[in-house]
Amino acid sequence: MKKSILIDSNRLQTGTTQEFIEFLAKKIDKSCKGKQRNTSFHEMVSFDPSDKITPEQALAIAKELYSDTHGLNREHAFAVHTDTKQIHVHFIWAPRDFNNKIYNQVDDYLIIEQKLTELEKKHGLLQVTNRKSLNPDLETKPQESRNEKALEVRGIKSHKKQFKSEIEKAFIGVTTTTAFLANLHKQGFDIIPNGQNAYSLEKEGQVFKASELGIQHSKLKNKLQEQHQFSELMEHYSKKSRRYNEELNLSTNEDIEFLKKNKYKTVLEKKFTHQESGNNVEHFFKNSTSQKAFEYHKDPSKVTFQDLSRDSVKAGLQRLTTDMKKPGPLYVHGPDYAKKKMWMEFKMMNLEDKGFTLAGYKPTQQDLNELEQRKADYELQAQKWKAKKAIEEPKPVETVIIPPVTPTPVQNAPEKPPEPIKQVEQEQVGPASDDLIDDLMKEFEPITQDTSTHVHQKELIAAHVKNVESDFHIFIDELVNKHDNYKEIEILKYVRDVLEQNGNVIADAVIYFDITEKIDQLDDDEREICSAYVQKLIDDDGSGAPIDGELKQTNKRKFKLKM
Repeated sequence: MKKSILIDSNRLQTGTTQEFIEFLAKKIDKSCKGKQRNTSFHEMVSFDPSDKITPEQALAIAKELYSDTHGLNREHAFAVHTDTKQIHVHFIWAPRDFNNKIYNQVDDYLIIEQKLTELEKKHGLLQVTNRKSLNPDLETKPQESRNEKALEVRGIKSHKKQFKSEIEKAFIGVTTTTAFLANLHKQGFDIIPNGQNAYSLEKEGQVFKASELGIQHSKLKNKLQEQHQFSELMEHYSKKSRRYNEELNLSTNEDIEFLKKNKYKTVLEKKFTHQESGNNVEHFFKNSTSQKAFEYHKDPSKVTFQDLSRDSVKAGLQRLTTDMKKPGPLYVHGPDYAKKKMWMEFKMMNLEDKGFTLAGYKPTQQDLNELEQRKADYELQAQKWKAKKAIEEPKPVETVIIPPVTPTPVQNAPEKPPEPIKQVEQEQVGPASDDLIDDLMKEFEPITQDTSTHVHQKELIAAHVKNVESDFHIFIDELVNKHDNYKEIEILKYVRDVLEQNGNVIADAVIYFDITEKIDQLDDDEREICSAYVQKLIDDDGSGAPIDGELKQTNKRKFKLKM
C-alpha cells in the first residue's frame, strides 16, 4: 500500500496509510477462526505495457476479476502500482468470508484463467495464449527458486539440480516404475514413503519430495508401465533401513556461557527460533516450528543436527562459537558427507583466523579444490559490487583532467586529482543527471577552461557515476535473487528503492538511518558490502553530497525511534 497510487478496500480508509495498514491487518487476522492457519492470501494482476489503461481502469478490471471468482464479501484490499513497466494490482484477501464460509475452490486457476481471457476480449487487452485452460496439454514447470538462480550465476549446481541429474540416469533403460525406483535405490537414494502414492528421496542428508523433482506417482504413470501396484512398492521401501540417519554433532571441551546474547544479527538470530527444555535447547526454522534444525546441549557442550542445510550448519557453528568464553578446539562427529559440510562452513566462516580449530574430518583434494572455488566465487562477487572498485582506476580521468594547457596546471596536476575523485565517490548513488554532473564539474574548473576537454571530462564523470549506480542496483538485485527468505528480500528491495528515490539522490539523515537499520538485518558479508557503499553517502567536508557529515536530523530521528 505504501508504494501504491490507488487503494481500494471493503473498509473505509481513515488516518494515515500506516494506520490504515495496521487497522486492516487486525481485521484480517480477526476473521480467522478455529485451526485456520492461513490468515490471508496475496495475488497480483499484471497488464502488458501495450495495454493502454489508467490506474482506475486497472483497478476496475481487477475488482471485476476477483468479484466473479473469489467474491469480495470478505476482508480485502487492492493496491495499484505503476512503479514498473507493467501496471499491476496487488490483491490481499481473507480466506473466510462474511458468511463464515472458507474459500476452498479446487483448481481455481482454471476458473481465474477463463475469466482473464474473457476480460482481455471485453476490454481490448493483449490476449495471453499460453494458459492451461486454453491448452490442457500445456507442459508447466515450477518456477526456479532465487537461490538456484544465484547459484547458477556462480556456476554451482543446487542440490535439487544434482538430484535431477542423477534421476535422469535412473530412467535409462527402464520401462517400469519398479525398475526406476530400484535404480534410484542403487544410486544411493533412500525412498521414503509418505502414504500409498507419495514419497520423498533422501541422499546425504538432503531430502526432496518427489513432486519437487517432477517424479511423483501421477507423472511416472504417464511415462512408465506399472509392474507392481505403487502402494505395494511404497510398502516395500518402508521396510528398508535408512542409510542417512546417522547423526552429525559438533562439540567442544572449552568453558561456555550458555545461550550468550550475540550483538550481531547472524543467520542464527534471523532464521531460527528456539525452545528451552532443561539443559537442552531445540532450534527450529522460523517459518516452520515443526521442522527442527538442531539441538544445543549444555553439558556436554555440543550441537546435534537434524537438518544438514547450509543455514542449519552455519547457525549451529554460530551458536557454539558465540557461547565459548574463548576461541578453542571444536570436534565434529558423524558420517563423512555430513562432516564435509561442517568443515566447509567452518572454513567459509574463517573461524581459524579467530582462533578456532576443527578436528574430526580430513578433507580430500577434491574438498580443497571445492573450497578454493567457493572462496574465489565469493571474493569475485564482493570485488564486483564493492563501490570502491568503481574508483580504483583513476588514470583515464587523470589524462583528461590534466591537459597540457598552461605550465601551472600541468605542474600542479599530480596533486589535484584525488579531490574530484573523492567527490565522484560521494555522489555516486545519484542518477547521472545534468545537475549532479555540473556540481561535480565545479571541482575541475580551476584546472582547465578548454571546452573540448571540459565536455569529454563531463562525459567521463557521467559514465563513472552511472556505472557505479548501475553496479550497486545490480548487486541488490542479485542479493534479492539469492534469498528465499521473504523478509530478507523485502529488506533488500527497500534498500534498492530508497536509493533510487524516484531518480533523486538521498537528501537527509532520516532516510540514511532507514537504510542502515535495514542493512543491519543482513548477513555479515552482505552487510559489510552494503554498509561500505551507503557510507559513501556521507560527506564530511560540506561540499554538498547527498547527506551532510553532521547528519542534520540525527537527534530528531533518535527521538522518534525512542518514542
